[in-house]
Amino acid sequence: MVNNETNVKRFIWTMAVVIPVAVALLFLIPPVESLSESTRQSLYVLPRLNAIFNGTAFFCLIGALIAIRNKKIKVHRAFTTTALGLSVLFLVSYVAFHLTTESTRFGGEGLIRNVYFFILVSHILLSTGIIPLVLFTYARGLGMQVEKHRRLAKITWPIWLYVTATGVIVYLMISPYYPH
Repeated sequence: MVNNETNVKRFIWTMAVVIPVAVALLFLIPPVESLSESTRQSLYVLPRLNAIFNGTAFFCLIGALIAIRNKKIKVHRAFTTTALGLSVLFLVSYVAFHLTTESTRFGGEGLIRNVYFFILVSHILLSTGIIPLVLFTYARGLGMQVEKHRRLAKITWPIWLYVTATGVIVYLMISPYYPH
């Protein structure tokens, strides 16, 4: 058991470092240039798909909270597992999009620009920090470490909910500036 728990912790901390580093590197390397313009243009469906992943994960997290408050553990686990799966799909799609396309600059001005960047920066910072929180919370839930799971979930859940919601908001704010 201890060895398995050590392996889980090692995996979680590895992911907590590897994922943010990989995402940060996306902005340092140029996008793949061998794609045709029509292929590159068709990839702009991915941000919309990412917003759908985030929005659906948001509602799964709400469902998970309602389920656990009604003591429906299997339903809670299903919602949480789905939210985690959607977050993984988001990450894969996000990486694919940013490996193949140029970054889009936000074109808004004035107060809306400040609001956008506040939401974007808080989203990025919290999405980095949420990785180990989600994974530890999920692992403790699967391992039926109920008290540890519950204590950590009280921190994890609102941050994860915020990250999924702001992912959708960032998409809605930046999408008018995508090339057409």
